[in-house]
Amino acid sequence: MLKSLIIVLIIVILLAIGLNFDIFSSSEKTVVQKTPTIIEIPLKNIEKKFIPKSSNVIPLTDKQHPSKHENNLTIEIEKLLKEAHFLFRDSKDAEALELYKKIIQKTQDSQDLKALEQFTEACMQMAFLYQIYPSLDKEMAIETYSKIINKFQKSKDSKLLEYYITATIQQAYLFEKEERADIYDELIKKFENHKDKKLQKRVEELLINKSFELMGKEDEEAMDILDQLITKYEKREGKEKLPQAIELAILNNLELSIITSNDDDKYVDLANKYLSDSPDTKPLLEMLDIIKNSQYLEQDDAFETWKKEHNEYYFDNWSFQEMRRWMNKIEDRETKERVKKYIDAFENHKYNRGGEENSLYSPSTTEDLF
Repeated sequence: MLKSLIIVLIIVILLAIGLNFDIFSSSEKTVVQKTPTIIEIPLKNIEKKFIPKSSNVIPLTDKQHPSKHENNLTIEIEKLLKEAHFLFRDSKDAEALELYKKIIQKTQDSQDLKALEQFTEACMQMAFLYQIYPSLDKEMAIETYSKIINKFQKSKDSKLLEYYITATIQQAYLFEKEERADIYDELIKKFENHKDKKLQKRVEELLINKSFELMGKEDEEAMDILDQLITKYEKREGKEKLPQAIELAILNNLELSIITSNDDDKYVDLANKYLSDSPDTKPLLEMLDIIKNSQYLEQDDAFETWKKEHNEYYFDNWSFQEMRRWMNKIEDRETKERVKKYIDAFENHKYNRGGEENSLYSPSTTEDLF
């Protein structure tokens, strides 16, 4: 399952598209942001804090003609943001939090687009800090994301609506899986007919995320969602480069068709039609074919051929998690052992980078199969 790419999509939404910030570029010093340790936070019994919603659409000051006051404000905030980032880099999280709060207070009532970008940046950084030690506070992270959500949800500016979507998605990951699906549905309904192309792309990514949440529980529904994306793309074929969301939809539905015992010919044809230039296509299609056929017969020869042809392909963007979940549900013991052998072999190839340990073997014990 191309799950790693979904995570990449989320990161892209947050850092590259949703925020579009270059927070360190204008600094004379080089800031190396520390890599935090993300803590698993229990998702039950969250007491949501109420934040009053604004009923007004935010009017924007012309970005090219800000008032002198707004111009001075954004210059001041830029300096404060740099200072906060340096504090964060130096593990002075408490001081960084206080500075981000100050920035939010100074920018939250602004009508200038640049100041609102700075407001969003400060909120995102603060919410992130609340999700790691030593500042761990899940309720405050939720509340901080809500500042962006409530401020921009009625905006008519596409960039601010992207910030709204980004904050909503990031906040959703602090809730239960079932609640996340409802949040995705609300966002999809809100933006599915929006004319802005970037927001249309966000809807496609939301559909991918929703399908991802359903996998392992409602596989048929997950496939239906991805089929909608594929059909939508086929109607506008030739008008644009193949979106990454469609590549995900085709390859993930190819795997799901095996898991759900559906005919996979449609997705093989789609992969050959739209993904023939991708270096992932042939090794992935052949890998899935080997695992599918291993339900019925040994595939040693096919696997050895695969190794010779694709020895330097390492499934960098592929997870075998869904395949293992499916394998564990197979009732026939011999079939399960056979399928497990090839999943193990491909996964060994992935993690041993095609080394000698990547060989077919029969498990010495089958205790882990049941």
